[in-house]
Amino acid sequence: MSVADPSTDIAARLRAARHEQGLAIEELARELRNPVSVLEVIERGEWPRLGAPVFVRHLVGRYAARLGVDVDLEAVARTVDAPVLRSQVPASRLGRFADFSARHVAYVAGTLLVVPTVYALLSLGAGGPADVRPLDPVAVAMPAAAPPDAAGPAQPSTLAAAATPAVAVAPTSATPVSASLAGPASAPARELELRFRGESWIEVLGTDGRSLRQMLAVEGDVLRFSAADVGRVTVGNVAATDVWLDGSPVNLDAVRAANVARFALSSDGSIEAVAR
Repeated sequence: MSVADPSTDIAARLRAARHEQGLAIEELARELRNPVSVLEVIERGEWPRLGAPVFVRHLVGRYAARLGVDVDLEAVARTVDAPVLRSQVPASRLGRFADFSARHVAYVAGTLLVVPTVYALLSLGAGGPADVRPLDPVAVAMPAAAPPDAAGPAQPSTLAAAATPAVAVAPTSATPVSASLAGPASAPARELELRFRGESWIEVLGTDGRSLRQMLAVEGDVLRFSAADVGRVTVGNVAATDVWLDGSPVNLDAVRAANVARFALSSDGSIEAVAR
C-alpha cells in the first residue's frame, strides 16, 4: 500500500486480521457495542464519516486493539480535518438586539400582567378585615319577683316589653378577599441530559462558542447542562448514548451520520442538525 494513503492501508490490515481470526463483523459489533455500519466504515477507510479526529482515533484504536493490530493513532487522526468552530453569537448590532429582544419579551409581558393584579389585590385588602358580629340572641336579665308586700302590680305594657328578648342582627358585610401577593412561579430551567450505556466521545459547546465539556464518557456516566447555555453538541457513539431534554427522550436519527450525531438546540425545544 502507498504510504500516502494510511487510512486505506490500516483499513485493509484490520479487515485482513478479522478474516484471519474467523470473526464476523456482527459479532464484533455486539462485543464493542458499536453498530455494524461503524465497523464497516472503519474497514473501508472512510474515517471522515466517523466525525472529529478525536472520535476517529478512539473508534479505530478500539477496533485495532480488539483485533491485535498495531496502528499509529496519530497518523489516523491526521487523516481527518479538525472541525471548524463557528460562533453562535450574532455578529451585527442588529442581530444582538434581536437576540436580546427575543429572550426578554416574555419577562416584560409577564411583568405587565402581574403589576395590575397585585395593585387590585392591595386595593381590596386596604380596608382591613370586616367586623363580624355573632347572630346569637342577646340574653336579657329578667326582673326579680316582687315580694307580696311590694307595691302594686306592674303595668301590663312594662311586663310584656321585659318578657320579649331583644335580638341583635349584625349587618351583612362582604367577606374579605385574601390572596397571595407572591409573584408568579418562575418556569423551571430547561435541562439537557446525556446518559451513557457505553464508551462515547462527547463535545459540548456553549452559545458563545467556548467548550463546556469534551471527554470520553464511560458506561454509567450522566452529564447535565442548562439548555440555555448549550450551543452545539457532538456525540461520538449514538448507539451507547441516550439524550434527554426536559425529562423527555430525544430521537437523534434526523441528526445522525453513521454513529455520530451533531445537533444544536432551537428556541422551541427541538434539535437542529448542524454542519461539521
